Amino acid sequence: MKERDLPISYAAILVDVASNFGASREKLLNSVELSDSDLASPEARCGESQLRDLIGLAIETTGNEALALHFGEQLTLTSHGVFGYAVMSCRNVRQVLEILTKYYRLLLNNASLNLQEENGKVSIEYCPKRDQLLDQRQDTELFFAGVLSSIKHLLHLEHIEAEIEFNYSAPRYVSDYHRTLDCPLRFNADASRVTFPNSLMEEKPEYANPAMLKLYEQQCDELLSRMKNSEGLRVKVRELLVAAQHQFPSLEQAASHFHMSPRTFRRRLSDENVSFQKILDEVRQELAETYLRNPAISVNHTADLLGFHDVSNFRRAFIRWSGISPSEFKRQHAKH
Repeated sequence: MKERDLPISYAAILVDVASNFGASREKLLNSVELSDSDLASPEARCGESQLRDLIGLAIETTGNEALALHFGEQLTLTSHGVFGYAVMSCRNVRQVLEILTKYYRLLLNNASLNLQEENGKVSIEYCPKRDQLLDQRQDTELFFAGVLSSIKHLLHLEHIEAEIEFNYSAPRYVSDYHRTLDCPLRFNADASRVTFPNSLMEEKPEYANPAMLKLYEQQCDELLSRMKNSEGLRVKVRELLVAAQHQFPSLEQAASHFHMSPRTFRRRLSDENVSFQKILDEVRQELAETYLRNPAISVNHTADLLGFHDVSNFRRAFIRWSGISPSEFKRQHAKH
């Protein structure tokens, strides 16, 4: 599948943030074959792999483990291109969150979002995929810092009411979380999510403009359509399995979902050098590792969640996937 291009503003902001923490601007740009003139050009784009390499080098050279938080904090709405302008045109924060969950794949091809509303609160659950821009923790940091920063800029507020939960243990630089996110935090939760009070939903952005929003949504729809059409069957199968989570479809059911016979389905995946079982194993491994990182979820419970009726079968499968037992994986990650 062809690599996506991202706004060059992402690279420009990242380089500025890393430079402020002591990284060599010239070294960072040279490492990904970019220049200051590229960063200043509105027509320039940044490949996903370029940004991935740039982030990795920035963290390595600055020694700042919290760099993803600071990067997300500095992202502006205009840095997101047409998606950002759509957000700025929304009539209220509720519509902002709806636009985010509708078009997030323009920005987050490496994650999925779930919008939920209950008990007078609205939350967005963030579900990173296995093939991520950073590792799971840093990717999550970038997302939440970016969301809070964007809403603050949108409403011209220094602080907004929010609560954030993380499905991993507090890192050793947790003080950066508190300074950057500036809201109540909870770690070792069942999922990573940001929750807002219902009262925030009716807050109106300064530049709300229904006519312009319609225009920007049309452009977002076109971009999303182009992106989906460029993807292979492997990506679509993976999305189906991630969405299914605990009730994985069989090969025959997946083939039917895509309006194909099992034989055609197998051949189409074979053309992409992959099998249904391989994709299923990748998704199961990803979910298994996510559950095992959570101290509240046992190995036996993880096996149940993944549809293994016998924990010994889960253990054998996990060793085949990762080279270590689920218990050993859990012990290793309990230290972080």
